[in-house]
Amino acid sequence: MKIEANVWQKVPGTSAVEFFPIITKPSIVSSNCYIFAGPNAIVIIDPGASTEQTKQISQIVSNSLAARWRPVWVFLTHCHQDHSQEAAGFELPANTEIKRFAHHAGADALERGDRNLTVAYLYPWLPEVCRARFDCKLFSSAQNLPPSPVSNDLTELHTEPVLMPDGGKWDRQWLPLGANEHIDIFHTPGHSACSISLQVGSLLVLGDLPFAANPGLCGLDGWNHADLTETLRRVEWLLKSGGIAVCCPGHGYCIPGETMLEKLRVMADETRGLAMVDLLNADRIGDLKTYVDELLEETAALLMILSGRLYTVSFYLSLLDEEAAAEGIVAAVNIEQIDGTLSEFRRFVEAFNASAVPELTAVLKGVQVARSLQQILAAEQVTQLLGLSLVRRVQRRLDDFLSAVRGLQFLNAETAGDVNELIDGILRREKSAQESAGADLFAATDDDQLFIDTLTRRLAAHSPARDIVFEFARTSRPTLANIGTERLDDILTGLIEGIAGTGVKNIQIATDVITNHVIVRLSSRQPITATALGSRRLDLYNRTLGWLGGELERCEHDGNREFIIRLPALTFI
Repeated sequence: MKIEANVWQKVPGTSAVEFFPIITKPSIVSSNCYIFAGPNAIVIIDPGASTEQTKQISQIVSNSLAARWRPVWVFLTHCHQDHSQEAAGFELPANTEIKRFAHHAGADALERGDRNLTVAYLYPWLPEVCRARFDCKLFSSAQNLPPSPVSNDLTELHTEPVLMPDGGKWDRQWLPLGANEHIDIFHTPGHSACSISLQVGSLLVLGDLPFAANPGLCGLDGWNHADLTETLRRVEWLLKSGGIAVCCPGHGYCIPGETMLEKLRVMADETRGLAMVDLLNADRIGDLKTYVDELLEETAALLMILSGRLYTVSFYLSLLDEEAAAEGIVAAVNIEQIDGTLSEFRRFVEAFNASAVPELTAVLKGVQVARSLQQILAAEQVTQLLGLSLVRRVQRRLDDFLSAVRGLQFLNAETAGDVNELIDGILRREKSAQESAGADLFAATDDDQLFIDTLTRRLAAHSPARDIVFEFARTSRPTLANIGTERLDDILTGLIEGIAGTGVKNIQIATDVITNHVIVRLSSRQPITATALGSRRLDLYNRTLGWLGGELERCEHDGNREFIIRLPALTFI
């Protein structure tokens, strides 16, 4: 069943309930809102945090009340600011009976104005926490609502746990909507301790559960790995039972139950690796926002190399009158999509820096871009054309960013390595890329297609440092360091390419061991300008080295620039 936004429609699986979904542009500022009209009650789920949306809700509910008077029940799927701020902001006809429902942990957090559990601290305009009174604190000892001041009826909240296949019990409560219709309320913690999901007919409102494992959201105050793991298992069982046709998330469009089932299975796999995530507090969000800026500059530089290589391939193939092959190169890797994604991200960051949008918004946008680029780079044609070295460098940058947003200590598993051997490997790689391609071309001259394929790979493998003469002065002392070899390789290669990009033809590399540190120096006999690499790229390298226990220093001697990397030496007793 397709759900349409901003129109009344029948709730699937019911005979007498309609609902009006208000679907907003996805953001962390305000959530979707779902309005249900049953025979005996109007239900508002997650009013959000937008005054304009509140006016829309008030008008829709007022019109419905004019057609038939009923009490209004306001539910929160959880207490986060973007869902709860407007819970007391409605303008409804006089004598309208309003009752508010939330899990007792969320209701208590709102009543005491808790800025951490409501994540109100995320918003730079310092919004007030909604302090509305909640008539019913769900899954607490208070089982019944007070008598209605208008109808003088008693609305009973029923508590009937669901027996799971493993013999466990899942907390569930329900309220009658009239005409044999009802609303089921499930406790679904994980994203927050107070998270609930609500079922009407075969429609399930999930709040922010579908995003609870997302980078930038896991680790927020109230997030809990064990709770989320159990909730995903229970909701998966509910969806597999076949009673759910449509799932309605707190942000974004409603999706079929089968699609949500697949999403939750992926989430369960991702969640297994999130047991040790760090708390995503305001300080770490600020650091991640800086990381977003650095990631953009570094990724753009790496992808510029990637697209430059491919455009070079396309150009030379065109000179050989191989137009079809030239067009296929650009189309296969979708360079325009890469450029468009990065350009859109850059415009977003510029707009963000000129606004008062929450910093987490920029972090989540960075996550979106990183995942989009990951999908592009996963295409088989990319590695076929460019080889794994450059592609893996970009992929590692994106993986590191997503891991950092999730709060994972992703460098802990890396093993120690020999810095001299690592540098030797980089220099051998630069040399072999130039020497081997010629022989491959000569061997392919008798086969036109093989020649084109070999030429394509040769041109695509060209490095910005291909014309550099290297001088490596290696220390005779052991250079074992407690490092992540792949990421140190990425940093050294990035520095070499950046220096090569200034036009120098000579790069000097020297190693030393001083006071329990392995030192790597990069310099040139020719001047290296201050703009050899963008400052944010260098900040990113220093950030990564800091995770490795080292640092990057930028020095100037007689107007020339030198880069110094310090790494903790590894000593054996």
